[in-house]
Amino acid sequence: MKLGIAYNIFDGEEMLPFTLKNQREFADFMVVVYQQKSNFGNENPNLLPLLNKLKGEGLIDKLVEYEPVIVLDDKGEMDWKNGTLNEQKKRQIGLDECRAAGCDTFMTLDCDELYDKEEFKWAMDEFERGGYDTSFTNLLTYYKKPTLQLSPPETWFQPLFYKIKKGTKFEFLNREDYPVFTDTTKMVKAGHIKVFARNEIQQYHYAYVRHNLNSKTLNSSARTNDMARNCVNAHYNMWKEGDFALLIGMQRFELIEVENKFNIQI
Repeated sequence: MKLGIAYNIFDGEEMLPFTLKNQREFADFMVVVYQQKSNFGNENPNLLPLLNKLKGEGLIDKLVEYEPVIVLDDKGEMDWKNGTLNEQKKRQIGLDECRAAGCDTFMTLDCDELYDKEEFKWAMDEFERGGYDTSFTNLLTYYKKPTLQLSPPETWFQPLFYKIKKGTKFEFLNREDYPVFTDTTKMVKAGHIKVFARNEIQQYHYAYVRHNLNSKTLNSSARTNDMARNCVNAHYNMWKEGDFALLIGMQRFELIEVENKFNIQI
């Protein structure tokens, strides 16, 4: 396996060094597709200096800047579809870069997604042994701190490895016909599929562990309306020990205390 990993990023860059160090030993090629302006027109001046630093340390092989396409709706307001359309384009750029680098297997990752190294190495071998071309895994999501985990775990899936074939590309496919429920911006046509069991490998998703949740709720491809976003931000900012988690989409979860598995300090 020659593995290429492509990261998408606009903000949440405080988590990026942890995931790069987590994956560097497994990847033959690592590219970061970044944007200094979000899909909704906001800017992040802190990102590029960090990316250049991490590239200088050998954690990134290539940087590709993406300029988002900003579309307005019929009322002249920011179209919520900006998020998903631009995210998919960035993932395709990452796939194309990995293909050009001679990779035969691909991962699309965000800056807050990590894996247990022993599980990951086993899953790589299992993917190759089985001759699979698509694979998916469960996830554990964290809120506020790297020691606070959603309970019960979320039940959707993240893609793990995709084989790079001639026609492999990201597409908006019918969720009802897709073998698992996953992020629509991460879909490729599923062929010989492996869905890993949770006890085999799962993703550690630090989606709500960051300095500035407001930037995430404002610029995410899962962006919601202003009232819901303000509610999620207020709960996050006023959160205290013993409180529940409130996610984008107004999803409520209890929290359990767990180890800081990757020694994340932000």
